[in-house]
Amino acid sequence: MQYVVIVRGRLKGDKRQAQAVHDATLGQISPQSRTMGSTGHQTYLRADDPKEFLAVDFWNNMEAIDKLYSDPNLAVEFGKLFDGQPEVTVWANSGWMSYLDA
Repeated sequence: MQYVVIVRGRLKGDKRQAQAVHDATLGQISPQSRTMGSTGHQTYLRADDPKEFLAVDFWNNMEAIDKLYSDPNLAVEFGKLFDGQPEVTVWANSGWMSYLDA
């Protein structure tokens, strides 16, 4: 089963500072999360408000999602990146017809 984790939040600091924090955090957790079942990570900034952040994380393992997103260390990193707690939701692949042009 494929899962998608959506992370939405308001960034602290300016765009450059936020990117530095994000990239450092991803550099730390990416090797571990990839071995746990993470298959992708994409980030977006809202077009009319670049302080609004959206990440789309792709996973193949629900237990790993629970483990990573409940880790207090990730909460500390989120605290560096976001002004307040981000909204984190988990979605399961519907199996319906879909497409993605890359």
